[in-house]
Amino acid sequence: MNVLKWVYSAIVVSVVIALIGLFGQGKLSISQATADDAERTVHADIVKVEQTLSLVEFDLSKKAHLLRKTRLDFYVKQAKQADLRGWKFKRDEFVERAENILSHHLSQYANDIAQETESYTAQAI
Repeated sequence: MNVLKWVYSAIVVSVVIALIGLFGQGKLSISQATADDAERTVHADIVKVEQTLSLVEFDLSKKAHLLRKTRLDFYVKQAKQADLRGWKFKRDEFVERAENILSHHLSQYANDIAQETESYTAQAI
């Protein structure tokens, strides 16, 4: 009799989980985005990173630039999701990562331009 109770309980729990999965359609899921999320304003730090990102040039034929651009897009999206969920610590962490990648990209870009200028000047002399 004890075994029948366990089997019956397992069947009931399985059916309840299946019904929630079928009919809930993820409405209870925390990662489910809604239409009003797109209209909601995001934190000023995210806006600042997006503005800086829109001004930066990426040569997508270079693998390093493509990787940086992809990572930046990912971190900005994650920061927005964290902001929508009210996860301030996560939002700040993703914004900081994006700012670090931008800073690195800009310093590398400046170094590349300086080296090209030096080689051009040396050739001209």
